[in-house]
Amino acid sequence: MTQADKIPQEIRLQKERRVLTLVYVDGAKSLPAEYLRVYSPSAEVRGHGPGQDVLQTGKAEVS
Repeated sequence: MTQADKIPQEIRLQKERRVLTLVYVDGAKSLPAEYLRVYSPSAEVRGHGPGQDVLQTGKAEVS
């Protein structure tokens, strides 16, 4: 796999379904907004240092 293969060819947002789809040369990967919020690298989710991760709940309706 080359570096170029790791870059999405297309990005689609399906607002009504709350899904982000990344289209790559070898196929597509769809990610629900809930997944993106819960696994975000943000300080809200990861904290400000090692061992400070915060369990995310109530994100099912996030858009």
